[in-house]
Amino acid sequence: MNQQQTLLRIHSDRVHLRPWQQPDIHAQEAWPRYADPFSAFWNTPRSTFDSEHRFSYSTGVSICRVWAVEDRYQRLIGRISLREVEPIIGQARLGIALGAPYVGQGLGTEALSLFLNHYFGAMQFQIMRLDVAGFNRRAVHCYEHLGFHYIGNDWRHIGSDPALRLLDNPAYAELRPFFRCDRRGAWVQFFEMELSRERWVGQSLH
Repeated sequence: MNQQQTLLRIHSDRVHLRPWQQPDIHAQEAWPRYADPFSAFWNTPRSTFDSEHRFSYSTGVSICRVWAVEDRYQRLIGRISLREVEPIIGQARLGIALGAPYVGQGLGTEALSLFLNHYFGAMQFQIMRLDVAGFNRRAVHCYEHLGFHYIGNDWRHIGSDPALRLLDNPAYAELRPFFRCDRRGAWVQFFEMELSRERWVGQSLH
């Protein structure tokens, strides 16, 4: 995986992927916040470039490579990132985020499909892994559609966000199985998913 491969610009009919740049931080922070109480979990944290010029979050999560996702009008609509990169075994962990105005239009699926072709092709990775909150049904269905399969799950403490009170509302009944609440706070179920190069190439041939 050389530097030229990392810096490639790639595009499909509706989306373009390019290397993340520092001005993208300000464009990302201008995205409207998610309005739905549970979708608010996906509001993007503030971000910086650290001393090694790697993109990182204020939460301390380090990411080795980041790509900007643009639409056909060159608007920044999302980002795709890799962390826990293990070049020797050809594996990394995916991160993807879209701005609130751009979800529900198939743009995330299109961008990720484009990226997977590059990831398993020019970048020569063998396995992609990700973790996703079970109640994020839109994302889960996207990953299933692209061929990811389940390899495990765990429960993560999320404190006592006010949105959790809405779990008693019938409108959010389908989300209840993914939460556990007690006097210490709440936990949310996360799924661990994986996609191999062999599976991706195989399904692309059909």
